[in-house]
Amino acid sequence: MTKINYMKLINDKIIGDLNKSLGIGFLPQEKRSEVLTRVLELISKRAGMRIIEKFSSEEMTEFNKIPKDDFEQMEDFMVAKNPDAESVFENEAEKVKEELLDVKV
Repeated sequence: MTKINYMKLINDKIIGDLNKSLGIGFLPQEKRSEVLTRVLELISKRAGMRIIEKFSSEEMTEFNKIPKDDFEQMEDFMVAKNPDAESVFENEAEKVKEELLDVKV
């Protein structure tokens, strides 16, 4: 199973569910990884936005000091400020999956 290094809040359960639900298992590995990467990036961005929109102005200032390419530090900060971050990611994954399945039908 493919796992994208900087998305540690995206767990194997989410990835497995997306693979199965979106029916991408028939695709060649390279294409499947490409599709999955794009979907996981969308989930990560949307979930991240849901988490940071609840930051105080002080937390936002602190978050903005993190280098934009340091995804691990960003995720660590989000988890520290929102212990429920993993469920936010799972919830957003479900929403994105449902949206994609609606389009697919």
